[in-house]
Order: sequence, then structure tokens, then C-alpha cells
Amino acid sequence: MIFLAAMLAVPAAVIFLSERNYRRLPYLPNLNNIPLSSVEIIVPARNESASIERLVCSLVALDYPSVHLTVVDDGSSDDTALKAKVAGAAVLCLSSDLPPGWTGKCNACDQAARYSEADWLLFTDADTYHTPDSLRRVVTYAERCQLDAVSLLLRQECVTFWERLILPMAYQNYFATLNADQPAFNGQYILIRRAVYEESGGFGAVRGRVMEDVALATLLAAQGYRIKLLNGHSAASVRMYRDLPALLRGMTKTAFVAARDRGGFGLLLGGAVLLGVCAIPALIVGLVTGYAPLLLWGLAMMIITAVGLPSWMRRFEVERWWFYPLLSQIGVFILFGVGFTSTFRTILGWGVRWKGRTIIEHRTA
Repeated sequence: MIFLAAMLAVPAAVIFLSERNYRRLPYLPNLNNIPLSSVEIIVPARNESASIERLVCSLVALDYPSVHLTVVDDGSSDDTALKAKVAGAAVLCLSSDLPPGWTGKCNACDQAARYSEADWLLFTDADTYHTPDSLRRVVTYAERCQLDAVSLLLRQECVTFWERLILPMAYQNYFATLNADQPAFNGQYILIRRAVYEESGGFGAVRGRVMEDVALATLLAAQGYRIKLLNGHSAASVRMYRDLPALLRGMTKTAFVAARDRGGFGLLLGGAVLLGVCAIPALIVGLVTGYAPLLLWGLAMMIITAVGLPSWMRRFEVERWWFYPLLSQIGVFILFGVGFTSTFRTILGWGVRWKGRTIIEHRTA
């Protein structure tokens, strides 16, 4: 009984840490100044036909006096480049062949950064959407606080059943590992001074990393630059995955690396997911054998897993936020499968298929 009760503390700790870390994260303030600094917006895009037009239209509508937008078409096989150009962006087309040791995103971002002469570089993903005042607020904040780089965590758009079921749980887990003592960026939105990017080595210095955003934040912090991660839900949003297969591939790409790089917090998270998977089997065994402690433990584990989710559902504006926590065990099994597959493929060096490429991390790059 004591052992079973102690195991309940693991998912409870995940809920506590995620809520604490989310509430500690400072919000991007609503600043009204109009900065004079120039900004180059760089969007790496590979086969983003479904989302690129919406993004470019939101960036063209930014309330900012001096901005240039470049979409880097990273060897797309669809009409990403054409849609970006028609919507109003300059397009830099790259070959689908990557330099040895580079990931596609790092290469695309670095290639465009080389041509810029702007004061600031904003790297943002093709599946994001920006409010008109977002860039003005971020640049004003960065300059007022004399920061070298700012990154925003964006609001997740959850549209389909699978997005609503899995993404809030995944982000609860992400925030549980967001240690304030460790530098972190969100690769969906990174604003960095161009001079700092060039001096630090930028994405070229982390060219082989799967979690290039965290690697870049760690690099800048180690070099003494002032960086900040903010809650940017009011400034921009993102819809990362439009169907279940894309969601599974995308999460598999980063699951093991993200947990590994968070050390003890990653182990805590892995333990919570593993215990969550055991809840239903424990419930069944308890019912069949009549062993009440195991039955109660399974029920308690399921309840604890579900209790922490409504707040994340509401943050991401999920309709029927009360309904999806009732199905949380389905999400737990999916996350366990994602973590197991990611760990297995990474350790064996097989990599993960993503948008027509096999991504294998090169940590020495």
C-alpha cells in the first residue's frame, strides 16, 4: 500500500510542476512604442502548402514600420514557394540536398540569415499565425530590457479530436520539464539581434541538433548573452499538426531528445507516462483478483491523470474542455507509444522520417 501510494506522487508532481512553471513564465507585456529597428523575418518552410498563405498574410499585416519577409523554401515538392510569393513574401529556394551534418531547419534559417542586414532576425515557423501588434511588442520589450534574444511560447490551436486530446497533455508534460535554471527557446518564435546571431554562430553552431531551439538558447546563455522566454499566447498561435499521422511523426521526432536534455525532469516525465499506462491494467487485475489496493491504485492514477488537464484545455481554448480529460487514458497510451518509438529509433541510430527526410541528430556538430 505504501509503495502504491508513493507511485501516485509521480503524476501528481508532473501536474504541480507544469502548473507552477506555466504561471511563473512572464507574459509578453502590451507595449505601445513603435521601434525604429529593422527586422528580417525568416520562415523555413518545407511542404507547407496548407499553412504558408495564412502565415504570410498575418506577417504582411504586421503593424511595424521596417520589416522584410523571406520564406525559405527548403526543397518542397508542393506549391509552398508559389503560395508564399503570391501572398507577398520574398522566397529563397534551396535544394532538397542538405550539407553533411545539418538538419533542414538549421540550414534554411542560416542560409537566409546570411543575406540579411537588418538589426533583428525573427525566425518563425510556417504553421504559426501572428497578431498585427506582435512584432512591435516583442521588439519593444527586447530593446527596453536590453536583451539579445527573446522567444515566445505560442498558443496551440487544437481543431481536430486528436489535437484536442493529445496536445494539451503533451504541453502539460513539456511545462513540467521547463526548468527555470536551464535556458530554453521555442523554435516557433525566436527574435535575436543579427550581430549576436553572427557572433555566436547562430544555427550553424547547432547545425546537427534535433532540438535546435534549446541548443541555441544554451549556446547563447553559455556565451553570456541575455535571453528570455515569454508566454506569447496573446501575440501568436500555432497549429502544428493537421492529422493524427503528422502529430505522431512530429512528436516522435523530438520526444526522446527533449526528455534526455531535461535530465532528472525528463526521467520524472517518463516515469509518469509509464505509470499512467499501468493504470488500466492495474484496474483490470484488481477487478479480476479482487485485490482492492491495486484496484484503488488504478482508479486513483486515472483520476490524477485527468485532474490536471482541464486548465490546459481552457488555455488552448478547447471546446468541451471537460470532455477530453475523461479520455485521458487514450492520450497516455499514445504518448507512451510515441516515447517508446522515439527512444528506440534514436538509440539505434535509425532517425525519424519527417517531411520526406530521415532526421538523425549529430550532437557533435
